[in-house]
Amino acid sequence: MPVAIRPHRLLPSRLRRLLTLCVIATAMLFTLTVSASSTGDEGALVNRYLDLTAARLATPARTALRQIHEAPRQLLATRSYLMAGAALTERWSWSEEEIESFARTPEHRALLAEIERVRTTFEQQNPGHSLFVNTQARSLNVQLSRWNENRGVARVAQQLHSAAIKELQQRAYPATPDVTAVDRFAEFLRSWRPPVAAPLAAPGLSRHGQSRAIDFQVVRAGQIVAGTEVASVRRVWEAEGWGRRLRRAVGAASFVGPLKSPNEPWHYEYVGSAQQARLQAAGDALQPERRIR
Repeated sequence: MPVAIRPHRLLPSRLRRLLTLCVIATAMLFTLTVSASSTGDEGALVNRYLDLTAARLATPARTALRQIHEAPRQLLATRSYLMAGAALTERWSWSEEEIESFARTPEHRALLAEIERVRTTFEQQNPGHSLFVNTQARSLNVQLSRWNENRGVARVAQQLHSAAIKELQQRAYPATPDVTAVDRFAEFLRSWRPPVAAPLAAPGLSRHGQSRAIDFQVVRAGQIVAGTEVASVRRVWEAEGWGRRLRRAVGAASFVGPLKSPNEPWHYEYVGSAQQARLQAAGDALQPERRIR
């Protein structure tokens, strides 16, 4: 005859399972809390070194950093400012007054003439198509907005932030930074190289900020068929041959390019006679990865 199991006989087993689950949950919570605390301490140390490194920068760079959201993006911008070195002020993006002043100069007229020369050649070589160019210098406010929002920048910034945490751990930096430690951290930032370059120049250092960089976009019947989106590089500029066609149209005009790191087939730099003299005076001999967009 089957033996009836009364509900009260199951209670101890259920309690044991419940207690086991409580112990496991408590252990997991403790682990997560310790991990979060550790991550927070590491982030705080990076911020401490970042602040002291940034304090050494020129005033325009320090002011821009205060308008950059999130420590990783600030860290990535600081790297670019350190790499610019003594030429930072010379390269810094123009104010609204300087932009307006440049628009009245012979150099600006020469730039427009070169753009028109490339456009005319392109139209002759590619019937039905033309080139659109925004000739307005890119203001610092626009650069800051894009830097704060760009996902590619966020990705590279996070890679640098993680590398900075590892650097501080592996080389036993003091919790209270001294001059030597800050020097070492600044050198780490200068020498760090991302797997893939950030898609934007740090705010204030874009060649667009002084009308030195020009982005050509291919249009047909008023519609853009090859724009400046990173996703369009292989699918449009390379697969459809627009990069090659644009290079052919640029020819011997006063532009160099396109930009290779990151790969931007539409991006060229204006090197008119006045700009060449300015670059030489500033000692602007940058390596490919360090070219400022």
